[in-house]
Amino acid sequence: MSCNSCPPFGGYKFPSCFERYGGINNTKNPGNVKSLHSLAHNVMPKFYEGIELDYNHRLAPNKFILATWVLSHVKPAGFRFGGLYTFRVADDFMLTPTIFGDVHPTTLAANLNIIYYPFKPLRLEAALQKHAEEMPVQTEYTIEWTRPNDTWTANFYNVRNDRGRCTLSGMRSITQHWAIGGELLLEWNEPKRLMTDLAFAARYSHHNYSFAASASRQGLDVSYWQRIHPQIQMANMLAWNRNTRQTIATICYQWNFWNCSVHGMIDSGALVGFMWTRYLSYIPLQMGFSVVMSLPTDRFAFGMRFILDPSGLRRGE
Repeated sequence: MSCNSCPPFGGYKFPSCFERYGGINNTKNPGNVKSLHSLAHNVMPKFYEGIELDYNHRLAPNKFILATWVLSHVKPAGFRFGGLYTFRVADDFMLTPTIFGDVHPTTLAANLNIIYYPFKPLRLEAALQKHAEEMPVQTEYTIEWTRPNDTWTANFYNVRNDRGRCTLSGMRSITQHWAIGGELLLEWNEPKRLMTDLAFAARYSHHNYSFAASASRQGLDVSYWQRIHPQIQMANMLAWNRNTRQTIATICYQWNFWNCSVHGMIDSGALVGFMWTRYLSYIPLQMGFSVVMSLPTDRFAFGMRFILDPSGLRRGE
C-alpha cells in the first residue's frame, strides 16, 4: 500500500501506513505488589506529632549531611544525625552502593540502609535497625528483578532459624492498562512450623485514574485514585480485615498550589485529618503542620515540621 504522506527514504526505513509490524510492545512495567496502592497512599496526609526539625545539606552530588531533632510523645524523641553517600555516580546512575545511616548519640540507636544496582534491572537493598535496648537487630532484605513487562521481588524480614517472615511476589502487565500479580507469604515462629498465605493483586490504570485491589484469606484492600484537575488529586481506600471483622473506608485529597500543598482525609471511624506544607522562597526552609481529630472521642493531635535545606535539595535543584 502506498501513502504519499509518508516521509521519503533518507537512510532510514519508515513503515508503510496502516501496516502492522511485530516486535512492538506498548505495555509498561507495573511496579511491585508492595507499591500497588502507592498512588492513593501518596495523597493521604502524613501526620506529625509534636515538633520536628530537619537539616539537609549537600556537599557533593553523591554526599549529603542529615540531622533531625524530634520532640514527640509517639515517635522516638531526641537528636539524630547521619548522611547519605554514594561512592561513584555517573550522571544520575549509581555505579556503586548507596549508603544511608543515622545514629542517636545518647542511646546509640542506629539505622542503616544500603541500596545497590549491580545491573540495571536488578535491585539489592538492605535495611538494618538497632534499638537502644538489648534487642536483636531488625533486618529487612530485598531482591528485585525488573523487566519491561513484569517485576519479581523477594523480601526477607528478620529471617532467623527460630522465626522470620518472607514474601515472594510478582507483578505483570497484561495490556497497556491491566496488570495482575500475586504474593506468597511464608512465616515461621518455630523451626519446624511454617505458615503460608497467598494474595492476589490487580490494577487497572490510565494516565489520570487508577483502580487497584488485593485480596487474601486475611482481608481485602481496594483503592481508587484520580486526578480530577491538574492540581487536584483524590483517592478512596477500603480495607477489610477478616480476623477482626472491621472495615475502614477513607476519602482523601491533595491540592497543589504554586508555593504550597494541602492534604486532607476523613474515614468511616470519624477521623478527620489535615496537612499543609509550604516552601518559603526567600529562605531555604520548608515548613508544614498537621492536625488529626477523632470526633467520637473529642481528641486531637497537632504537629509541626521544619526542614532547613541550604543546598536546595527539597526543591530538586
